[in-house]
Amino acid sequence: MDCQQARGWIMTRRMDCFSSVTIGLLLCGLSLPAIAQESTPQNDEPAALDNSQHRVRSSAGLVAADHRLASEAGAAMLAAGGNAADAGAAAMLAVGLVNPFASGLGGGGFCLYREADTGQTTVLDYRERAPAAAHRDMYLVDGEADPQLARHGGLAVGVPGEAAGVWSLHGRFGQLEWERVVDPALNLAREGFPAGATLARHLQTLAPTLEAWPELKAVFTREDGNLVEEGDMLVREDLARALELLRDEGVQPFYTGAIAEASVEAVQQAGGILTLDDLKRYQVALREPVTGTYNDFEIISMPPPSSGGIALIEAFHILEGFELESQAWDAPAIHLIVEALKHAFADRAAHLGDSDFVDVPVERLISKAYAAELRETIELNSTKPIYAYGSAAPSDDPPGTSHLSVVDADGNMLACTTTINTRFGSMVYDPNFGLIFNNEMADFNIAPGQPNLYGLMGNEQNAVARDKRPLSSMSPTLVLKEGEPFMSLGGSGGPTIITGTYFTMVATMIFGRDLLDAVSGPRMHHQWLPEQLFVEFDNLPFAPGLVERGHQLQTRRAYNAVQAIMRQPDGSWTAVSDPRKGGIPAAPATSETNENHQPQAE
Repeated sequence: MDCQQARGWIMTRRMDCFSSVTIGLLLCGLSLPAIAQESTPQNDEPAALDNSQHRVRSSAGLVAADHRLASEAGAAMLAAGGNAADAGAAAMLAVGLVNPFASGLGGGGFCLYREADTGQTTVLDYRERAPAAAHRDMYLVDGEADPQLARHGGLAVGVPGEAAGVWSLHGRFGQLEWERVVDPALNLAREGFPAGATLARHLQTLAPTLEAWPELKAVFTREDGNLVEEGDMLVREDLARALELLRDEGVQPFYTGAIAEASVEAVQQAGGILTLDDLKRYQVALREPVTGTYNDFEIISMPPPSSGGIALIEAFHILEGFELESQAWDAPAIHLIVEALKHAFADRAAHLGDSDFVDVPVERLISKAYAAELRETIELNSTKPIYAYGSAAPSDDPPGTSHLSVVDADGNMLACTTTINTRFGSMVYDPNFGLIFNNEMADFNIAPGQPNLYGLMGNEQNAVARDKRPLSSMSPTLVLKEGEPFMSLGGSGGPTIITGTYFTMVATMIFGRDLLDAVSGPRMHHQWLPEQLFVEFDNLPFAPGLVERGHQLQTRRAYNAVQAIMRQPDGSWTAVSDPRKGGIPAAPATSETNENHQPQAE
């Protein structure tokens, strides 16, 4: 059967054949997880308007991913006796398959894993690196920056790290056999899965761009010549070949074997500089988390090359002196919350980059003494001109990405954020093994002193250099309360990852709001520059008070999606997957959990 025939078979089966996937899971010895009833957005309106289906409660462990099938894959590992690492690895592989516009084996990411018995948190940095031939001026044409070179095509591709990351996560902490962890994604790739509403929407939005990338477009084109729509069945035999090698031979084929060779060929044919040596030299970096406190809470988050952890901790340290617990969720408190965020984003622009290459003043930025200095500059009833917060211009990384959180029955916690950067990354695709390659090079400041693809100026801290990792906003975060596990969370959506994660933490940790309400409630975003406070909806009750304090409000549909798991007072856990992306969390369904830890959709 050739590719065109395969696509015709895929698309005519549609939803009625999805039962074969369920059967496949059962044949692999995997118990079906308990899930909340699925609800996916049908258009570009925020799905938070109908969000009760996106929450699950359990004492037997939970997985919150931004696609139901990824959550199910992870929960099946918990049901089979696996731990949070097994579940996270399975969910990560599955989400890269079912949400291929956001993440996958052609990308990279960050992961935090906290062991319940020791309290030790391990940080895995499997972010993409610049190839060895990369250099500071590689995106200059006649002395001028050409941001498109860093967005689409081979020059946009960084050395992928996801395969190494998921392999390292399982190898260090997993309990189940590796083959069992890979099987859910492999079965979905072979048997097919229904295209989700979010995938279908992105395909339609990017239809003009896909015309320039016919091989990638063909993957998502039906026999009638139209792009895939919601509910159409997708079979990915191309990616199944990669997953089968990953299952049977481990990570070696991705970095020195057949997949590596095919990857280099695909990227170089698209004008890139990726080499076999780049892949052979790639290694996951182990890092120490950044930590801070807010009253009884301890925040554990991602260090550079992530900017998210430092920004979150700096902002919370600023807020600690304002005693917000005694205030209402209204303009006076929100003003202070936004002002703290603006300081954090200004410092992100001025100081942050890959700490393996540049000096990042981490300890000062997350110190409470520095937070006190910044707090003193904040006016209670007015905002300030942009130069009062900093002088460097911010870098940016655009919407995309997937986040997943896992907590198992023993209290092990995981927060992983993975990405290929913008939607469908570089658009470079390998038809042999189905990898869609990242465009992570766009996250560098491609020409310091000149605007990048997003019209933003950059700084030398995040300039291109060989083997360097670009600055990221990905913010996988764990929270303890009085020393005990309390929350795992993170998000997707470029720089709004930080603000989505931040406002979810503020709402739950400071204002005691329900997790579903915190995740699905109206979003706000301020990144210092531009000098605007973006709000998700018009007519928010606190908006006039913010305008009175000098904030410039602009309505913009949120493209950030948060996944989170939070401990309840009775010791059980609640998982929420953001309705904006149509995600559904899942809990394991075993005889023990059915009897003693009945999972339920709340």
